[in-house]
Amino acid sequence: MTEFIGADQPLGRSKKLSYQMTADRYAGRVLYATFETKTDLSQWLPAPLKPVDPHLGFLKLYSLRRWPDGGEPNRPSFSQYYEACVTVEAAPPGEPSRHYNLFMWVTHDWAIYKARAALGWPKKIADISMTETYPMTDGQEIIHVKADVSRYGHNIISLDAELDPSATAQPMPAFNGFYTVRHIPSPAGPEEDIHELLSIHPKDGWVSDNVWGTGSVRFNGAPDEELDLLGDVNIKACVLRNTGWVLPAWPARRLQKLGPLRSDIGDKFSIPDQE
Repeated sequence: MTEFIGADQPLGRSKKLSYQMTADRYAGRVLYATFETKTDLSQWLPAPLKPVDPHLGFLKLYSLRRWPDGGEPNRPSFSQYYEACVTVEAAPPGEPSRHYNLFMWVTHDWAIYKARAALGWPKKIADISMTETYPMTDGQEIIHVKADVSRYGHNIISLDAELDPSATAQPMPAFNGFYTVRHIPSPAGPEEDIHELLSIHPKDGWVSDNVWGTGSVRFNGAPDEELDLLGDVNIKACVLRNTGWVLPAWPARRLQKLGPLRSDIGDKFSIPDQE
């Protein structure tokens, strides 16, 4: 039997078949929108996490490039991708608030491996399109951004934003890393599963060239999505910015072991009537 190679899919002859626990650098642009919803977002949070505001979420739409920290990027097909996240700010008792990703999608499978298998992020494949339209007339500086996220023909997110380089900056909660829940099944049965809360710590993060504005977003469902449960939402703040960070080789700290996965959560969702 071939010895284990890499951190996953260990039976290959080389490390090409496996993700590696190495430090990666990310850089690109993000459309970051803070939205309000009448739906209680805590319904998607695993215990012991509690939301800072159960009706405030964040939509983040990235155009990114990833490469080994200190190394050179691969060709674009293996270094450039889009990513979309729906996030809340939350914390367990006695810990600082961080982002918790409720839903995540990427356009390339190599952007999934380590993030989902090792760290527990709920990444899936989607078609993600973003366009930035700049004014053609002198004296007009409004930037129009449109974005769509779809899974196999089902549109799940549509966003329209108008951004003005002269607009006043708007308040945004500070970013302090992530919480995530990792579940690793055990051959011995569910009672032996590894189910634990992690905190994730990127480093060397930066943003620049902020362009602020407003916009609208619509969330829809699909056979394996439930974004329609968010109902109608209202964007409070919207910014297009350049950004970057480093995800260290071992970015996670285990906070605590969690109990068994709940089987009753599907019976407890409450969706308010939309006006």
